[in-house]
Amino acid sequence: MSYALIVAEARRGIFEERNLDSIGICTLLGRETAMLLPDKQYSFNEKLVDSIIRVKADEEVFLNPLNMAAIIGKVSETRGRPDFIVFTHSSSGAESAAYTAGLFGFPIITDVSGYDKERGVFFKSYYSDKLFGEFKAAGDGAPILTVRSGSFKEFAAEKAAAPREEVVEGFPVSDSRTFVEYVEEEKTDIDITKADFLLSVGRGLGNKDEIPSYEELAGLLKAVISGSRPVIDKMWLPKARQVGTSGKTVKPKVYLAMGISGAFQHIAGMKDADCIIAVNKDAEAPIFQYAHYGIVGDMHKVRDALKGILKG
Repeated sequence: MSYALIVAEARRGIFEERNLDSIGICTLLGRETAMLLPDKQYSFNEKLVDSIIRVKADEEVFLNPLNMAAIIGKVSETRGRPDFIVFTHSSSGAESAAYTAGLFGFPIITDVSGYDKERGVFFKSYYSDKLFGEFKAAGDGAPILTVRSGSFKEFAAEKAAAPREEVVEGFPVSDSRTFVEYVEEEKTDIDITKADFLLSVGRGLGNKDEIPSYEELAGLLKAVISGSRPVIDKMWLPKARQVGTSGKTVKPKVYLAMGISGAFQHIAGMKDADCIIAVNKDAEAPIFQYAHYGIVGDMHKVRDALKGILKG
């Protein structure tokens, strides 16, 4: 049977949106899709896949890379080896993918952001999308892919029929690594995912002393302030204000990005905003590829000009 095996990302009963990228790339690959899920009910459009393989195990067992390799081995025994094995490019997905590739000797291509069907080439970007590498799987094993969030979800399409249901069980469960606990995210008064207008600042900010002035601008605009990872890593804004793959995915009506170059991790977290306005002194900054409106200039000068206008 020719098919692509998708390892779903699911936690606490939630089917993560990034799984749509795994489904989308399988559509481009032209393969029947079989999705591995823990044996639990999840809310998602099941008609996006051809088969759902429910694993008789808790999420904690499912997320363990040692167990995932055993699960994939069991699936291969019962329905034949897949043509591709697809994971999300998350911390857990990348770890399970690497372990599975090493155990079975399968080729692996990580952080895939594009695919050329005619040439059978996978793309991966570097240096904030300024350079792209081209990759082809080598060897006889099933190629393993980890898929970048936000890259392929538009290709996920409903199938004509409801998915077939399958079950996998009887695989060995490792006792050398066990789940301990979920670490709760810090609770804050502001949820940036619910904001209609976000003013997001990046590395171009320069130093922490500039934050109050941008908070004032956000207040004048009736916006909520947020930031890219460099700003959060320097502790200029709290973690709860981070936009991107390692922060929050946001979809505001307006996203004003000031001093943000547009690394793919950040773009994945905000590219679905209704209106994106970018301010950056580098005319070649990748964020301008996604912006509806752009200003090439010094973010502080633009800030001061906006404050002058808003204050009358």
